[in-house]
Amino acid sequence: MKIIVKLIATFLGTGYSPIASGTVASMVSALLIWLFIPTQSIWYIPIVIFLIPVSHFFCGVGTKFWGKTDASQIVLDEVVGMAITYMLIPKDLLLFVVGFFLFRVYDIFKIPPAGAAEKIKGGWGVLLDDVVAGIYANIGLWILHYFLQ
Repeated sequence: MKIIVKLIATFLGTGYSPIASGTVASMVSALLIWLFIPTQSIWYIPIVIFLIPVSHFFCGVGTKFWGKTDASQIVLDEVVGMAITYMLIPKDLLLFVVGFFLFRVYDIFKIPPAGAAEKIKGGWGVLLDDVVAGIYANIGLWILHYFLQ
């Protein structure tokens, strides 16, 4: 079970990056979404909704495993945040690059209610600030997309 928790919570080991593990996981997530996932598919939404409780579970188990509220190795929350960032967004390179940076800015600065969400104990606290950051980044991308048309 520990190996599975490590693989999933660290997003296949990206959480072990010695520098900026959250940024590395976000970058890998963005690249994988760009290459393999049709973001405008109607199936994208239920998949992301399914990922939220799954991520909550693994983030919660990860906090117990590493003994920290939000251990740097746990980056599955960034994956979910990036998935939300690109939800229903057209595949456009500019939008994907801007989405990555928007998500990282919102994730780092914890604009309310993200800061309060992060203080929740367990897996929800690890996950929800990234969900909020992903929602903010998604809104920003839709605004940008509107003005680019």
